[in-house]
Amino acid sequence: MNILHVSAECTPFVKIGGLADVVGSLPNEIKRLRGNDVRVFLPYYKAIPLKFRNKTEDVIDFKIQFNSKKDVYVGIKKLKKGNILYYFIDNEFYFGSRENVYNYGDEGERFAYFQIAVLESLSRIGFNPDIIHIHDWHTGMIPLLIEKRFPKLHSKTVLTIHNLAYQGIFPLENYRFFNIKYDPLMEFEGFLNFLKCAISKADLITTVSPTYAKEILTDYYGYGMQKLLLQRSNDLIGILNGINYNEYNPEKDRLISKNYNLETVKEGKLLNKKALFKELGVDFSLDKPIIGLVSRLVSQKGIDLIKRVFDEMLGIDDFYFIVLGSGEEQYENYFLGLEEHFPDKVKVHIGYSNKLAHMIYASSDMFLMPSKFEPCGLGQIIALKYGTIPIVRETGGLIDTVKPYNEYEKKGNGFSFTNFNAHDMMHVIRYAMHIYYHNPESWDIIVKHAMESDYSWAKSAKMYRKAYKSILK
Repeated sequence: MNILHVSAECTPFVKIGGLADVVGSLPNEIKRLRGNDVRVFLPYYKAIPLKFRNKTEDVIDFKIQFNSKKDVYVGIKKLKKGNILYYFIDNEFYFGSRENVYNYGDEGERFAYFQIAVLESLSRIGFNPDIIHIHDWHTGMIPLLIEKRFPKLHSKTVLTIHNLAYQGIFPLENYRFFNIKYDPLMEFEGFLNFLKCAISKADLITTVSPTYAKEILTDYYGYGMQKLLLQRSNDLIGILNGINYNEYNPEKDRLISKNYNLETVKEGKLLNKKALFKELGVDFSLDKPIIGLVSRLVSQKGIDLIKRVFDEMLGIDDFYFIVLGSGEEQYENYFLGLEEHFPDKVKVHIGYSNKLAHMIYASSDMFLMPSKFEPCGLGQIIALKYGTIPIVRETGGLIDTVKPYNEYEKKGNGFSFTNFNAHDMMHVIRYAMHIYYHNPESWDIIVKHAMESDYSWAKSAKMYRKAYKSILK
């Protein structure tokens, strides 16, 4: 099969969220299954590190009709990394001159241009994909464009919804960017909606976990798309994201102070705690558990539950709380205030550091993810590998990966709570700490189950290959 992934993000070139991790890993795993030519298209952002930009090769440049203009520049660059050939759409105005990846006033125009440029490029680079795999709203108009503007392309399309909350909603008149006639499939509630168009037209729809595939059929999680998704439910499947165990593996991780495995996890965590405390400049003791939080600081991640009870918990319970993340100002200010109020128990780093994230995963005893909704989640899967026990709300991919500990059957790899309720969360955290302090044998069993959990991309890639073949019949 010839398979093309089209995405706004992809590690290691540009990452804002989990979308980048998926597109950075899945094509490689599918390529390993053999018999597949897998390629990726991305925008050529200014934010792409120079070490990659300097290695790209110019392929071709040409002009396209776009937004009523007939001479809009498209440059194609390429870079072979590992087994995958990456192509980059180069345009100084839309991508090359902008410091950030997102959050501009012309997002609809930028990603309309990107999608058209990708489809215009295929005949010029001599690649005829059997499958075009699009990711999230940024690429959502491609299935309709193939029908209306590129009918000679006979590719089947697969849409992966990474987060239904983000749909690419713009003024309806923006459909003119695509130089096609109006089609009601592109409209929702009076606006142009890229993702709605993709849900309507893609040959197959996937989400990033089996549970999320069910949740988005409901009013609570559907964000207005639930009725349409119900109509397309026969074409909707959930395939759990994996993680790259070459990057996230305490036995090999070069970003942590002491490598460890299941046999040496206690010593490893102790030495990594020392290194983390030194890195953070704190004088914390080594005999108390650490609850780690590595997250975007936004409402989706359940930060309001933490706000409701953590002042009380830190005043009573004996643990450290270490936070890494950035997001909404109200949440950043809350965590900074929490650190100021409990300087001997809380340390907060606003921003993101890959090294610090790895250190927190390796040093923490528990990892908190009280999400309001979570399509898949990667943090809890990473934490499991490092023997850092997840405490999660039962939603989306968190249900599919974290199995709550049963003290009678000695089963489970973490802890969970059902309702989006702060005191339910507090109860489960205290239950986990009770086992940590008073039942170390059971804690060791949970750590063993966690570290033995296998959520590698190899499993998921086989499921995607099967899905691709199902629509090529």
